[in-house]
Amino acid sequence: MALRILLILVLGAHGIGHVLFLVPLLGAADWGQSTHSWLLTGETAARVVGAVVWIVSIIAFVAAAFGLWNQQSWWRTAALIGAVVSTVGLILFWASPATSSVWSALVVNILTLGALLLVQWPSVDAVGA
Repeated sequence: MALRILLILVLGAHGIGHVLFLVPLLGAADWGQSTHSWLLTGETAARVVGAVVWIVSIIAFVAAAFGLWNQQSWWRTAALIGAVVSTVGLILFWASPATSSVWSALVVNILTLGALLLVQWPSVDAVGA
């Protein structure tokens, strides 16, 4: 039960943390995050694609936390979608030097992908779903 609660908190907080990337992109605040993509040309394209990426990341990770809380088997899929989409967004909006928020988000994404895909952790027995 403790592991499940810890994972719910990590997934939910990580999802909500993507607001740190969304809000500056929308021009509502400047928290030092890059709002320019090295790949996407034009401010409008970067804002639209970035907003979609960050909103999907937020929804996917929060949904994963909700799914794990309710012991739904789909929580892993939601977490994987969130980690992949978030990583794509981090790469698209990578600035040099990258902020600590970018690095920490990337680490959580890699850990999520590695745990769920490579080592098949956590087990259903460990978290109930």
